[in-house]
Amino acid sequence: MAVTPEVQALLNQMQDIIVPDAVGWWPLSFSLASMIIGLTAILIGIFWAINRSHQDNLYRREAQSLFNEAIQQASTPQQKIEVANSFLKQVSITHYGRKTVAKLTGKDWVDFLKSTASYIDQPEHLAKYFNAHYQANFNFNMDKLEAILEYSQKWIKGHHK
Repeated sequence: MAVTPEVQALLNQMQDIIVPDAVGWWPLSFSLASMIIGLTAILIGIFWAINRSHQDNLYRREAQSLFNEAIQQASTPQQKIEVANSFLKQVSITHYGRKTVAKLTGKDWVDFLKSTASYIDQPEHLAKYFNAHYQANFNFNMDKLEAILEYSQKWIKGHHK
């Protein structure tokens, strides 16, 4: 198709297309600003919860460390049982309060330990061994003693409200 002189004159009057500038990211749109604020709040909340949990469980970590040291220093099975019982009592008082824990002895004490860490298997001979220091010639079974010490460590680490 041949271009007529009139069409050519009109084509010569046309100018190039002007491309607009790219859209900038600032100022932020309301939805983007809301999303950034929301994500920041969530991240602060997660950090706060992790930090709070770490601080709340500090007594557990300290008790486990001291428990392990005390068990290593104990020379007789009777001393090891006394260490385990006293650490369980100290951690219980720290977490549940003196009014709740101090009065517990015997079966009530063992039942309390069971109720505050129900998912940890409690040795059935626990009450008998905790009362062993009141008996003159108690015969300690080393396997049962190890089970009690292991239970004590697990209880210190995993007890709950």
